[in-house]
Amino acid sequence: MVLVVAGGSCSGKSTLAAAVAPRLGARHIKGDAFFRTDDPSAPRILIAGQMAFDCNHPETLDLARMLNDIQSTAGSVIVDSHFGLYHPELRVLATHRVFVACEADIRAMRRLVRGYPHRGEPQALMEEYMAGARPAFERYIAPTQAYADLVLDGARPTEALAEELMAWLQAE
Repeated sequence: MVLVVAGGSCSGKSTLAAAVAPRLGARHIKGDAFFRTDDPSAPRILIAGQMAFDCNHPETLDLARMLNDIQSTAGSVIVDSHFGLYHPELRVLATHRVFVACEADIRAMRRLVRGYPHRGEPQALMEEYMAGARPAFERYIAPTQAYADLVLDGARPTEALAEELMAWLQAE
């Protein structure tokens, strides 16, 4: 089984995947581990007057490495990535496709809580969100919800989402 959990930044996809992986005896593959941060040709974005790595662009993902990692894993895999349903190669590989939908305001608040203070001041975090994550969500990620087999409400508690996902998987 290859379960792909997609959704916007801070929608709850990683938390959900981490909660469900042990119940399924599955390996949890985190999409953030496949960003091409050291690649000078990776997309960049201007934030607060400075060029920065653009983790909200689909080309920042080392897709070949991710696909290889998934395919070389014996047993079940849960992949969480905001681009999990964007790339056709990953969609085809997935046996189950889940999208965690979550309102922009909730995602922004979670981003502040997660990022402050170790990733910067609240104003800088919000500038990054407004310049990068939010428009990228609308452009690249939101349209991929159409590819999901199951859409979950990321505003709900993680345990409720995990139970709903497990029930859906068992019914499949």
